[in-house]
Amino acid sequence: MDDNSRRYLSILMLLGSLNSCSSLPNPDGIFLPKAIEETSGLASIENDFLTHNDSGDKAKLYRINKQGELLNTYFIDGAINRDWEDLAQDDSYYYVADTGNNFGKRKDLTIYIVTKDFHLKDSIKIQYAKQKTFKKDKKTKYDAEALVAYGDSLLIFSKNRKSYDTHLYAFPKKAGEYSLSRIKKFTVKTLITAGDFSNKSKRMVLTGYLPDRSQYLFIAENFSLKTLDKVIFNRYRLAFKKAQVEAIKILEDESIWISSEGEGSATPFLQKIDLTNLKQE
Repeated sequence: MDDNSRRYLSILMLLGSLNSCSSLPNPDGIFLPKAIEETSGLASIENDFLTHNDSGDKAKLYRINKQGELLNTYFIDGAINRDWEDLAQDDSYYYVADTGNNFGKRKDLTIYIVTKDFHLKDSIKIQYAKQKTFKKDKKTKYDAEALVAYGDSLLIFSKNRKSYDTHLYAFPKKAGEYSLSRIKKFTVKTLITAGDFSNKSKRMVLTGYLPDRSQYLFIAENFSLKTLDKVIFNRYRLAFKKAQVEAIKILEDESIWISSEGEGSATPFLQKIDLTNLKQE
C-alpha cells in the first residue's frame, strides 16, 4: 500500500470513528462529557444543572450548562458514592440518594443532605419495613432510583424488578433513621429510574424503561399526598434508541429536561422534552 492509499484509509477510519461517536438517539440531544457518562441525577443551579455518576465514581457533583459543557466539579467531603441514583433539591439543600440496591442486599441505604455550597450537613438512613432478608435477589422490589423533594418530605418511587409496579414511600427531610412502609402502589409496568415535582404546577414526573430499552415518561397533574387515590400517571413513550434515561428535572419555567447515561453502546446526553410531540399510551 502506497503513502496516498495509507493516508486515504486513515481519513476513512477517522471519519468512521467520528460518526460512531457522534450519533445521538434524538437530533435535539446534547452530548455530555465522558466524565459524566453515567449521569444519574439532575438538579438546577442558577441557569445550569448539577448531575452525578452512579456507582464507581467519587462523591462529587458536576455542574454543566444547557449546552452540555462541564463547568465545575464539587467534592462532597464525608460522603461515599456506593450507588448514587438521584438528586433532589429544595430552597435550602440538595439531597443525594445513595439508594441503588440492584440485588436487594444493601443495609446502608443513605440520603445525603448537602448544603448549597456543597458541604455535607447530615444524612438520612433508611430501610424497608417489610424487607426481612438481604440475600441476593435479581427480582428485588427493594431497589430505588427516584428521589423527590415534596414539602417537608422526601419521596421514593421504587424500581420494582418483581412486579414492575412502583411503590411510593415518604419520610421526613430531617436527619435520622427511618423504617419505610409503602403508602401507595402505582401500576406503571416499568422500571422507574428518576422523578421530580414542581411546587408551582403540582406536576409529578417519573422516567422508566423496560428490558428492551424502550424509554418512558410518566406525568401526574395535581399530585398530592392527601389525594393519592386520585393520582393518575399518564404514560408516554420516548422515541429514543440506545438510551438509558436516568434523570429528570422540572425547571422554574416548567420545562422538563432529562439526561441519559452511556449504557453499552449508548451516548450520554442531555435533552429538553417537548411535551407537544409526545403521544400518550
